[in-house]
Amino acid sequence: MKIALTITTDMKALSKEIEKNIELETIKHLSKVLNRAVELVRTKMLNEAYQDHTGNLNSSTGFLIYKDGKVVHEDFRLSDKGTDRESGLKKGRSVAFSVLRENSGWGVVLVSGEEYASWVQSRGYEVVLGATTGLDSKLKQAFNEIGVIK
Repeated sequence: MKIALTITTDMKALSKEIEKNIELETIKHLSKVLNRAVELVRTKMLNEAYQDHTGNLNSSTGFLIYKDGKVVHEDFRLSDKGTDRESGLKKGRSVAFSVLRENSGWGVVLVSGEEYASWVQSRGYEVVLGATTGLDSKLKQAFNEIGVIK
């Protein structure tokens, strides 16, 4: 007695499914690292002596993750405090999208979008610089968790 077994697998569909899962894992790990960094900055910004009365500076702080020039994840949110938080949020998103690169591959944009952000940072207050401290090693570690970068 002979038994014949034929497996029919759509390799293109399988390949697309694997690629989709890798992209989802990449977004998950990138956003985890960037969320942690930005949350530390947002919290510190709200607790320092600098008084962000309008909430614009804090609301303009956030990030985009993009692949091949298309945004796949973003994190901008209204500050917990302030009188005019909405315009800061719009400004941050606008600045982030304006520097988005149209090239192939993955990228991130981390901004504090108000034009006075660098002035506040230069006065010794935390704006966005602290979010970048050690970011390279944290991103490498995140990718090592999914085995993409060695």
